[in-house]
Amino acid sequence: MKSDVYYFTGTGNSLAVAKDIAKKIEGDLIFIPYALGNGIIKTDAKVVVIIFPVYMWGIPLIIERFIKNFEDLNDKYVYAIATHGGMPGVAINILEKVIESCKGKLSAGFTINMPGNYVPKYGAFPEEKQKKLFDKCGEKVKVIAEYIKTNKQGKKENNNILVNLLFSNLIYNHSAKNIAKMDKNFWVDEKCNKCGICQKICPVCNIDMNSGNPIWNNKCEQCLACLQWCPQEAIQYGKKTPTRKRYHHPNANISDILNQAKK
Repeated sequence: MKSDVYYFTGTGNSLAVAKDIAKKIEGDLIFIPYALGNGIIKTDAKVVVIIFPVYMWGIPLIIERFIKNFEDLNDKYVYAIATHGGMPGVAINILEKVIESCKGKLSAGFTINMPGNYVPKYGAFPEEKQKKLFDKCGEKVKVIAEYIKTNKQGKKENNNILVNLLFSNLIYNHSAKNIAKMDKNFWVDEKCNKCGICQKICPVCNIDMNSGNPIWNNKCEQCLACLQWCPQEAIQYGKKTPTRKRYHHPNANISDILNQAKK
């Protein structure tokens, strides 16, 4: 049965999971911004896997746009995998509601704990802690892959009801509407050498260059790819990032991120 594995990533966590899943289920790997760039999304695949990071204890805004641009979800087996640094919040629950609003059905939804990468709040985890999470991730991916290959349905991994209520009603619903304009907190320090990688690496083309300096255009997804992949560590967010260690998945490199829109 033909399978498509769609993913969105900023630092490579979701890309690493997507590559592993695609290999195990023999699926085609597709970058979500690339798919969206082609307009209405059509596929003859019967299995659709959607892999994305948790933002604001919910789903990235681009994931909702992706689902709403997908044609004929109602005749697909749809699986979701949400990678998260802290709690997964209500990501799977929110995604399920969006899919249902488009007359589709979420066959199963999973969460995978990965090294956190939200530098405005904390720096990169120690490598030993990262390795433990990667090892657990590898084991869980095997389980998820078998679930998908056998078209099994029913499992939906979420926090408990009280946590879901708190994060869906009080945090995600309030915060999501502000995400696109949160790029006002980015700034560039004196280390910037005007290389332009930040513009090239932004998955939603939110960055323009003005005399060699990056300008953010209020279409941000908060993936932080620009900050995490800046070779000079010149891009900052708020006041505390200058002293914090950057992060990207060790099996992802800048070429992977730059080239993914071509796949």
